[in-house]
Amino acid sequence: MTTGPAIEQGRAPQFVALAEPDLGNAARFIAAQSGRPRETVDAHLSWFLLENPARRYEAPLGFGLLSSDELVGCILCSPQFFRVRSEKILLMGSSLFYVDQGHRGYGGRLFLQYCRLGMKTPLFGTSANVDAAALWKAAGAMPIPYSDGELFGVIRWPPVLEEIAHRRRPSRLLSLVARSPAARIVGMLRPLRIDCNGSEALRLLDCAEQAVEIPLHDHPAKLTAERDLPYLRWRYFSGRDATVGVFAFRSRNPDKEILVMVNQRIRGFRSQINTLNVLDVYPAVPPDEWIRIVGALIALYEGTIDAVVLRNLDEDRQKVLCARGFHWRQFDAPIGWFLDKSRRLPLCEWYCMPADGDGLI
Repeated sequence: MTTGPAIEQGRAPQFVALAEPDLGNAARFIAAQSGRPRETVDAHLSWFLLENPARRYEAPLGFGLLSSDELVGCILCSPQFFRVRSEKILLMGSSLFYVDQGHRGYGGRLFLQYCRLGMKTPLFGTSANVDAAALWKAAGAMPIPYSDGELFGVIRWPPVLEEIAHRRRPSRLLSLVARSPAARIVGMLRPLRIDCNGSEALRLLDCAEQAVEIPLHDHPAKLTAERDLPYLRWRYFSGRDATVGVFAFRSRNPDKEILVMVNQRIRGFRSQINTLNVLDVYPAVPPDEWIRIVGALIALYEGTIDAVVLRNLDEDRQKVLCARGFHWRQFDAPIGWFLDKSRRLPLCEWYCMPADGDGLI
């Protein structure tokens, strides 16, 4: 850390820029705040920050809050390239924003340290909670379109009903009822009305080189991630996440193969819900093709998942999928935000997907 003189006892906390030698302290602090194992956080930071192909060595890896030489807050930086038409634009993402309980009053000022990077490059974040969303809004940021909720498609109802019972009225009896065979009746009454066949339309890709062979649009009209070889290799084929699946899907509209990326995550108060998250679909496809993609994925992952999670879909796709049995889950605030003080971003629509930033990593 660039700390300057040692901090004396009783002095106000100090804001510092974080560099590679500081990641050990950052991992220790984040592990304590998040409840995750220190080794897991260490490995994540090494991959997410140091191996990121968009990393710029002159830029800080994040910002920290020091009190008596102890890290009590941090916000990390995760750059990512986007593209619109022929222009390639670097955006600086935010990640792992934590402030110790005893220093929460400094959270806004710590966020301001990150915001100052916005004078040189646009900023974005995709994992904001309610408090962070308020800071983004106060800074003049705008929500990333369609980041205010998610579509939840239930395949197996018992673990989901158990979660609903726990949240509404935590009770061992209700949880046992939700896990009982009677809970399966709900699945019969509220099924996903999707043809869960056609898994042969999905071709598993083994390496990033196969992925870049898929013909993608060279000049997208909407601002979207730069899906080049270094990004795809780092994001999906680094071996960091054994649940990642990258597929070529034979689409009918457009009539060609497109990229489909997924991962699996555990949810629920006792980690009882296995979800399949659709991370990316590119190029964009119409609503009826989303139905085919979801059906093929459910067929492929049959017996291993309880629900399918979709994010960043517009109203037309939300409407079609909800008509087929998906449920809209509203967030307390948008989780995606962008701030363009540098005025680098053109006036155009976004094609943002859950793989962007750190939302579903």
